[in-house]
Amino acid sequence: MPKVLTEDQVREFDQNGFLFPVEAYSREEAAELHARFATMEEHLGHEPQKKFRVKAHLPFPWLCDVVRNEKLLDAIEDILGPNILCWGASFFTKKANDPRFVSWHTDSFYYGLKPAETVTAWLAFNDATVESGCVQYIPGTHKGPPAVHEIRKHEHNLVQQGQTVVDVPEDKAVFAEVNAGQVVLHHESVVHGSGPNRANHPRVGFSIHYVAPHVKETRFDGATAMLLRGENFGDNWGIDPEPRHDYDPACIKFMEDTRAKFTNSTADKIAVGGRS
Repeated sequence: MPKVLTEDQVREFDQNGFLFPVEAYSREEAAELHARFATMEEHLGHEPQKKFRVKAHLPFPWLCDVVRNEKLLDAIEDILGPNILCWGASFFTKKANDPRFVSWHTDSFYYGLKPAETVTAWLAFNDATVESGCVQYIPGTHKGPPAVHEIRKHEHNLVQQGQTVVDVPEDKAVFAEVNAGQVVLHHESVVHGSGPNRANHPRVGFSIHYVAPHVKETRFDGATAMLLRGENFGDNWGIDPEPRHDYDPACIKFMEDTRAKFTNSTADKIAVGGRS
């Protein structure tokens, strides 16, 4: 029996490739997370997503606590099973009245995981609505052949390489509106994206990437993750360092080195004509 999801919800995730809303934090708790994010942004003097990607949680004990949220892990366990690793996390944020968007894509294009079984938890630090540019999904696109991408770089596209799925049936899109503290779960191969933020407030999302230990990173050696529940059986994943304090320099370097591996691997894939 599932821990927190119903059997119907587990089937819905399997069928559609996404599920929402899942409760992780109260509105009050989410407001505290948003305040800490705002403090981080003020300290940095720029958007955290410019620097903190792929393993954005790693330099911050409070974000590692978010990754370990028990309510969230209960839901992840209902999908992945009792052995849970977190290999990464990234911020995806838009300012108020922000023209930036996320093109239709699959996460699998950027990953090298076999089998392709990452479950991402997209956590809303504040309300994510159609107006503010919430994530939208094309149901069932995680099944069947991998989606084909073209490279369409655009100044307002938050997808770094500009990868964009072709021939998307946008009339089937489902807008995943969630309140602050709620989560959308999605499969790495489902087609998704988001529009610009037309609201008068920012939209702050934190994407956390979970796998079971049998999943292997195939594009580079030395993949690492945090063990959150159960056992890290096999030798697919080394263990991430733990931050001693916010902005831990050793963890920042580890994060930057890992991001470079992902970015370089994707650039190499594009250079040889990879599109799926």
